[in-house]
Amino acid sequence: CMSDWKGAVRGIALQDLLRFYRGLRHSGMAHFQSDMHTTKDVVRQAIIPQTKTSRSSYASMVANGRPVVPRKMVTHNWDNLFRDLVAAVIADALSECSFALISKLLDEDPQVLERMLIARGLDLDTYWICAFSVNQHASICGGNPHQEVDSVTGQLHPTCDCGLEKYFNGTEPCEDGRSVRCELNKFDHMMGYLALSSSTFAQVVAVDAEFQLFGRAWCVAELAEARRRCMPQSLVVLSAENLRVHESSLRGLKVEDMTASRPEDVKEILANIPDLEAFNEAIQSLLFDERSGLLAGWRDLDVARQMAEIARLISLHEASTGGVWRHWVGSTI
Repeated sequence: CMSDWKGAVRGIALQDLLRFYRGLRHSGMAHFQSDMHTTKDVVRQAIIPQTKTSRSSYASMVANGRPVVPRKMVTHNWDNLFRDLVAAVIADALSECSFALISKLLDEDPQVLERMLIARGLDLDTYWICAFSVNQHASICGGNPHQEVDSVTGQLHPTCDCGLEKYFNGTEPCEDGRSVRCELNKFDHMMGYLALSSSTFAQVVAVDAEFQLFGRAWCVAELAEARRRCMPQSLVVLSAENLRVHESSLRGLKVEDMTASRPEDVKEILANIPDLEAFNEAIQSLLFDERSGLLAGWRDLDVARQMAEIARLISLHEASTGGVWRHWVGSTI
């Protein structure tokens, strides 16, 4: 049954996420460059190869198959830098609104972040992140239909010969026009199941530096679904300045202009929206409503919140070897 899809309980703990990131160059992706490699690159060249033997999601593999209920889900764009995805998740855990400083620390002193998470008892906090929580071996691992290439080398992404049967959205049996066994079409069911299981289950919107997330159909559909289910939502951006640069471009968003890796996904999303104009108005309200919009908290960053961010910065500095201030100088928090 779609409503209790077992993939919903595949959270990944922050300690495992950070361990994966720190080990990238030593576990099959020696050429990893944090300022160039995207989440898509890492899925193809690290997550899929590392889970080939288990033929499972990465989250299931590190949990030895045990169900792990996530506290939050992350909406993100696979073309985003993988470093920035990890930074946004850690920033959220540390109650930060921006991730520029966290990205720099991931590059130069990730142990600071590890110590901070442990000290605050956050290292076991769990997140649902599709790259880690979806079983890529049951879908995309065996092919590269769009001839996508590594962002650094330009070489074609490898494919996997694990042999696990693949299920895509049209694979029978279907329910309401969607494959029952496909994992790529269950995000709304995952959100519904977890939101009903816990009133505190929340959505983290990990925005890439170019704000491309808001042009991706699935991402916007997740934003709307979270709002429909009254889930707590939070926005994590690179910096306040980055938000100011891109805010005006969000004013004209239309779901009919958005893209997805598979054109049929866009058609499915549009087919499920009875009134496109009303949906577009709802998205504008979700982003810009003065009281409840995702951007409202950023515009209203008051003195108390700024002081709280400075206090957290001091904590980071005390946990480090003294380099946090140097990294912070170039960041707009």
